[in-house]
Amino acid sequence: MICWCSSHATAQLSVMVYTENSPPYQLQGKHQVEGLSTEKVRAILQLADIDATIEMMPWARALQVSSRQSNALIYAIARTPEREPYFTWIAPVANFKLGVITLRKRQDLTLTDEMTLGHLTVASQRDDIASFWLEKHGFVENRNKLLCADIVCSWTLLKNSGVDFIIEDPKLIAATAPLVGLTADDIMLQFTIDELDVVGYLAANKQLNPIILDKLIRAATDLGFH
Repeated sequence: MICWCSSHATAQLSVMVYTENSPPYQLQGKHQVEGLSTEKVRAILQLADIDATIEMMPWARALQVSSRQSNALIYAIARTPEREPYFTWIAPVANFKLGVITLRKRQDLTLTDEMTLGHLTVASQRDDIASFWLEKHGFVENRNKLLCADIVCSWTLLKNSGVDFIIEDPKLIAATAPLVGLTADDIMLQFTIDELDVVGYLAANKQLNPIILDKLIRAATDLGFH
C-alpha cells in the first residue's frame, strides 16, 4: 500500500470488487475467489498497489451494488451499448461467444437459429446479457424463461429437464458440466449467437476515485490487457 499524508487519502486507495459465480472465470475457492478472470483482476490490483476485497454474489446484486457504491469494481461484465454509459471500462478480462446448449439426449430438438426457439423453455441468469437477448426474442419470466442467480443454477435446471436449453459459452462446457454431474459428451451445442460474441471487462463505478482509476488503467496497460 502506498503511504499518503492523511489517513483519509490512504483509505481511498482501497476498493470493493464484485463478481458472480461463473466457472472457470470466477469461482469460489477454499479461501478466496479464484478463476481465470480473477487472476487477471488480482494482477491488475497488485501492480496498481490497490487494496481490494473481492466478493462473489448473484449477478443482479453485483450489478446493483457496483452501480451504487463509489469505490466499487465489477467483473467480468460484458461491454454492451446499453451498459456503456454506466461504468468506466478498465480492461478486458474474458471473452464470451455464447450459444444455445441442450442435452444431447434430446433428440427431439433440432435448432438452427433464434426463430426455432419460441416453443421452448430456457433458464438464464437474472440481468445478464443472455437474459436480455432472450427478452428481445419474446421470452417472458415465469412463462418460458426461468431466472437463476448463477450459471450453475441454470445448468442444474438443464440437467433435470426443468428447461429445454440454456445459453452458455461452448468452450466452458467441459469445465462447467461436471459441476452438476454431467460430462461434455452429455451436451450439444445447437448454434452460436453472433449478438452474444462479447468481451467481459473489469469495470468501475463512474464515481471511483480518479487516482485509483488511473493506477488501475496504467497497471492493466502495463500488463498488456488492453
